[in-house]
Amino acid sequence: MKKLLVLAAALLLMVPASAMAGMTAFMDMDELSSSEMASTTGQAGITLKATAEIVTGGYIAWGDADGCTWTIGGSSQGWLTLSQLWSNGTVLDGLTVDVCTGEDSLSWLVIRIPSMTLNQGVGFIKIGSLRDSGDSLGELNVVSLSVANVDLRVRGHSNAH
Repeated sequence: MKKLLVLAAALLLMVPASAMAGMTAFMDMDELSSSEMASTTGQAGITLKATAEIVTGGYIAWGDADGCTWTIGGSSQGWLTLSQLWSNGTVLDGLTVDVCTGEDSLSWLVIRIPSMTLNQGVGFIKIGSLRDSGDSLGELNVVSLSVANVDLRVRGHSNAH
């Protein structure tokens, strides 16, 4: 369970780094003609390979506009802020994303990670009434964490099951 929690936290940290790394990928794309597209074949799903590094600092914040007014003394809003983000040498090699449907007609998203090394962290995990405010719950650093052959399966909730 502890390894799963660490992996989930590590993947959460990868989101900003991999999003920034992917921005330059579109700059190098060339337009294909109709005949070139007709002769192009591929594999279903998505495969990614990236080395990500982000500038130390900055933050990612998530605001909850209605907060938890249903509880005694609850405020009308709250923020979760991950600040002082850092990444150095995070490598993601051959990640694939596929959608599968089983014999029971249920579908799920499969994220396969053949190889990944994480070197990322968050300096402050803050909760407060304003963005980038409040007391810190602490920090999270993932250094030289290597995983191989990991499958993450994600399935939606349904009232029918």
